[in-house]
Amino acid sequence: MIAGVLLLAGLNLRSGRRNERAQRELALLQEKNAAMEALNRKNQELAHHDRLQTIGTLTSSIAHEFNNLLTPIMGYSILVLEQLPSDAEELYDNVLEIYNSSRKAKEIIARLSDLSRKNTSLTFQYVSPDELVRKVLAVASPARPPHVEVRTDLACRHLWLRGNEIQLSQMLLNLILNAYHAMEPGGGTLTVATRPEGEFLCFQVSDTGSGISPEVLPHIFEPFFTTKERGKGTGLGLAIVRQVMEEHKGTIAIDTAPGRGTTMLLRFPTITPPDEDT
Repeated sequence: MIAGVLLLAGLNLRSGRRNERAQRELALLQEKNAAMEALNRKNQELAHHDRLQTIGTLTSSIAHEFNNLLTPIMGYSILVLEQLPSDAEELYDNVLEIYNSSRKAKEIIARLSDLSRKNTSLTFQYVSPDELVRKVLAVASPARPPHVEVRTDLACRHLWLRGNEIQLSQMLLNLILNAYHAMEPGGGTLTVATRPEGEFLCFQVSDTGSGISPEVLPHIFEPFFTTKERGKGTGLGLAIVRQVMEEHKGTIAIDTAPGRGTTMLLRFPTITPPDEDT
């Protein structure tokens, strides 16, 4: 009897030690996995910044020359359009295409410059999140496709964000235009919301569009990556969104699936009320 008890106690002790060893090994494995994930994220960030640096070097060297070429093309196109007779419809359309293509090229160069430029002297001010949403929706209104309903849920009336209003406006505009595109041609609902979340202030842009596939999702913030038809997108909109968030020390979370729409949640690290004298 005593021998049996001792044997059982020994087995329990041995089993306990094995469990402790297994738990230590599991904890070590989890730490290694977490370290590998952190390393992968860091490598992706470094690769992203390397791409931006390359773009910046190329852009700074050619932007001035390209603008010098495009400006007279646009100018002479306008002169030709003004002098064409009213019955030269086909020629008018061809010259108008030259002008529009030149203008688009200038816009791409400008966006490349914005993307690659390190904004070391950004002016930050107090920005009302709710008012920012209203202004950007008004600017984006002409681009709203038919059969798209716009809803707002603004809950930051008395809260303020410290940031660069121009950059924040560009960020929201890019997200809204992307949402509009995702709901073409069938229509849908765009919802733009603001809300406090602990010490964070959140913007949420949701659409009921086509959603993003798992294959495409890892690439959406890469410069020049686009799923739009040729001539309808530069692939810079979300890259600029990512840059703006980085410069404001914010984060982006994405909830999406094909056929289910997309929600972009942008969190900013602080909610700071303005001083009385600002």
